[in-house]
Order: sequence, then C-alpha cells, then structure tokens
Amino acid sequence: MAFLGVTAKPGTVERTRVRVGDLSDGTPVTIPVAMVRGAKDGPTMYIQAGLHGDELTGIQIAREALPTIDPKDLAGTLVVIPLANVPAHLTRTRGYLHEERWLIDINRIFPGNAHGLLTERIAAVLFNEFVRNADMTIDLHSALDGCDIAPFVYIDPDDDEGGTLALREKVGRAFGTPYVYYKPRGEKLGTSDMTRSMRAQAELAGKPDFSAEMGESRRVSWQHVPLGVRGIHNSLRAMGMEEGEPDVPKTQRRFSKITLAHAEKGGGLRMKKHVGDEVKQGETLAEILDVFGDRVEEVKSPADGFVLREMLLGSLSTGAEVAWIAS
Repeated sequence: MAFLGVTAKPGTVERTRVRVGDLSDGTPVTIPVAMVRGAKDGPTMYIQAGLHGDELTGIQIAREALPTIDPKDLAGTLVVIPLANVPAHLTRTRGYLHEERWLIDINRIFPGNAHGLLTERIAAVLFNEFVRNADMTIDLHSALDGCDIAPFVYIDPDDDEGGTLALREKVGRAFGTPYVYYKPRGEKLGTSDMTRSMRAQAELAGKPDFSAEMGESRRVSWQHVPLGVRGIHNSLRAMGMEEGEPDVPKTQRRFSKITLAHAEKGGGLRMKKHVGDEVKQGETLAEILDVFGDRVEEVKSPADGFVLREMLLGSLSTGAEVAWIAS
C-alpha cells in the first residue's frame, strides 16, 4: 500500500519528504513521511503531529517514538507524519501566517479541498492519502497558545453511529493518558465547532480516529514526551501490531462535560488553581488584579470537577477564558 506514493518493503523503514505545494517565493512545501512496514501482516496505523504549527510536543513525541519501532517486530504498517502543517510550523503559529485569506485553522476545514488554498490542499492530502487508508489514526495535539492542558484523549463522538466506537475506545484508552474525554456528538470543544475537525470527518467516513492532547503550545512540554511515546507503543499493542499488553494507569478519569470560567474584569491574572486540581462550584479559581495590584475580581469555578485547562499569559481582558472545568 502506498501513502502519497510512499511505500516500503516488509521488514524495512522508508523516510522521505513529499512535495504538496509551494510558498509564495517558489520554495517547495514538503511534508515528512515515515513508513515502518512490519515483517508480518497486520493493520495499518497512521500517526500525525504538528497539525497546528505551534504545537511542538507531539512533534517531539513522534521524533522520539519512530527510532524505537523495529519493523522486524511489527505486524502491519505504521505511517507517521511527524510534522503535518509545515507552513504554519515555520512561523510557530497555529495556522499558515501568510495564507491569502489570512490564518486558517486547518482542523476546522476537513476533509479539505484539493483545489483550494495551500492549507485546504494540505488538509485534503492528509485526509485522503492517510486517514482514509488507515485502520486507525492518532492525532497528537497541545493546548492553544497561552495556556496549559491536562493530558487526555478524545473518544469523539461518544456514540457508535459510525460503527467505530469499540475500536476508538479500546485504543484510545490504551494510549494511557490519565484523563479520557467522552465527547457527546455535536457538542463544542470550549467555544469551537468541531464538525469539520479531522476526528469528526474521519468518523463520518467510517475511519477510526482519536486525538491526544497534552502540554503547552510554542514549546515542548518535556514532562509529557515519555507519556506520548509510551502511548504510541500502547496503541500498537492494543491493535495487535506489537507484542505485549498496553501499560496504562490503574485508573483513568472519565469526563464528558467542559464548563468555561470567564473573567468579568480585565487586568492581571493570578491563578489559584492549576491543571489537574479538584475544584468545587463557587471555589476561587483565580484573582484579577488592577495595574496597581489591587484585587478587582475573584473568578469562581462554575462547576464541580477538575481544572482541565488554565491560562498562563498573566493578563487578560473582560470576557476572556480563565479555565476549563471538566466533569
């Protein structure tokens, strides 16, 4: 089987770059593709990182995981794109900064458009050449710029209309994050409409897919890299592609609801609760300080649960998100 023309013989590894377009000065845009072809037959898994150009932890996970996978011990085929959105990565921004229609969030436009703008074309390549040809897709992500997020995977959606829930749940939980999000169909992620995310479109196409979120953007959250590398091996074992049982936590916290806490006042932000902390409704999450250091607001938790995401920038305007509370 070829992925964007990339293939490998059984028991070998192929690493190459494939041109998918050009920058405005004519510089070719190429995406790196690695294929680890097992010595034995088996399923095909696709792992992707760097879909958002400022999310570096997943890229590092892919870099460190690839050399640890021996094709002679693998059943099936593993295809990895360690850096999916090269134009966005060049400026360490969520999307391609110089797109003709300004920055596009690639994870809101799947399945893409093979005849559209550069970002739309990259989305089409990723979806049609890789997601559609894999038995399981894993998409590695981090938090938005300026915040931190607890490590979790999406079981999205939490129903089985597409007939893929059992496999998504099996491999997603085996990945081994301490938190697992069962996202109800059609529910927004925070304020984001995810109906044209890669996950949602893969489910509509009947292709199993899940995302793993961990760490901050614009830097490598090194504390999560071993978790991600182990998660890749856990997923391969859950798919029967590597020998052994997945190494997962004894307990995994399940949640299905995310409630946002907003600031009513603008000013300096002093967090009182942090990622992973348990909170009760009405408990203080953060303080807002004016420019002279006086407290002008206490931001209270809108629900019982734990802090899934917290802002790190240190200042914000009226209405800005302060934290996500998961329950």
